[in-house]
Amino acid sequence: MSTGVFANGEALDPAEAQFTIVAHRGASGYLPEHSLESTTLAFAQEPDFIEQDVVITKDDIPVVLHDIHLETVSNVEQVFPQRHREDNRYYVRDFTLAELRTLRLHERADGEGKQVFKKRYSGAKANFTIATLYEHFELISELNREFNKRVGVYPEVKSPAFHLNEGVDASKIVIDALMSYDFGGENGNSFLQCFDFEEVKRIREELKYSGKVVMLIGENSWAESSTDYDWLRTKEGMEAVAQYADGIGPWLGHLLDPAALKKGEIKSASWLDNAHANQLAIHPYTYRQDALPEGMTGPQLLQILRDVIKANGVFTDHVPPVHEWRHQRDGMGK
Repeated sequence: MSTGVFANGEALDPAEAQFTIVAHRGASGYLPEHSLESTTLAFAQEPDFIEQDVVITKDDIPVVLHDIHLETVSNVEQVFPQRHREDNRYYVRDFTLAELRTLRLHERADGEGKQVFKKRYSGAKANFTIATLYEHFELISELNREFNKRVGVYPEVKSPAFHLNEGVDASKIVIDALMSYDFGGENGNSFLQCFDFEEVKRIREELKYSGKVVMLIGENSWAESSTDYDWLRTKEGMEAVAQYADGIGPWLGHLLDPAALKKGEIKSASWLDNAHANQLAIHPYTYRQDALPEGMTGPQLLQILRDVIKANGVFTDHVPPVHEWRHQRDGMGK
């Protein structure tokens, strides 16, 4: 499915294209992730795309949240203390949109309730709330119109197998929303991403979606899906991905050759040769200014992504420093 040039003019060869900046969960380095306020700030920072993770409510409405669970980013345990499942987790799927509207979003917390990124937004009085995918798409569409911009969207279908087991087709709902707001289809300014390879195939074969699709690649231990990511990174795996997807979204930890690193050398992991051979765009995740690899500066990491990995872009919690690096390196304005 590789197309050579994407709708925003991005060629697959990084040397011929502007390095794509994807605002990861909005301006998540500055405001609670996936809030409308975070999306508004992200737009003002002028990325090429803004990401939306999508899960489905009890009344079949797509909302923008990174997880199918609620407790790490909201006060659900205080508002609905008895509404957890047997695993003691609170599932978006068990709440209506009206109920979710009563929750307050906060910075991501760990299992002990401590803020994951300690220097990020720490206020407790602003009322950040959960919003629908439609509201996010409308906001970006209207800001594009008002400011004569062309910021795209980059939704992820979260846990599609879980949703299908719950009786709802999350991928179809997301695709319908993309088409309704003119972001979808072959010429739409969007990417549709997913961690589930079987779902990526279903998006193409059953749902007949013609827009740009990205196969996300993680670790098997993360249990994002039943996909074998180790196999996906083989020659055969990349060839299979290229039949259905236009690009891949690999984790930063998969990009460098570990043997070379032990010798103090920076070398691209060999499996990426298979991605390049199949003309797959590469958008790694996630550049975080407050969580850089040990011993590496932000510009060094970005330079490695561009010149060693030959990546076409990056997901980032912090758009401004990536913009500054791109402007200085490529002489491209904002």
